[in-house]
Amino acid sequence: MSEILLTVEGILTLTNALLVAIIMYLFIQSYKAVKSQFTLGLLLFSSILLVQVIFSLPATALSGITYPAEVVIYHLISDGFELAALLVFLNIIRK
Repeated sequence: MSEILLTVEGILTLTNALLVAIIMYLFIQSYKAVKSQFTLGLLLFSSILLVQVIFSLPATALSGITYPAEVVIYHLISDGFELAALLVFLNIIRK
């Protein structure tokens, strides 16, 4: 059961990383057009967020350490909220 949860967590994390990369790409395109300090700040923010998402990849799967399913479920909930927030943010940016 724990392996399935870790797989789902990994998929959510990779999806979050992809969404942040798309957001970062949109900010790069916007910065090229506008050259604004605000857009540069958004680009920096998305860069830091991308690093955070990459470092939050399931370390348990990579290290071989097993955690109780309850811990993995909390991570799944956190990743799910992050995914929802990124989807809302991406929707706002695209309009």
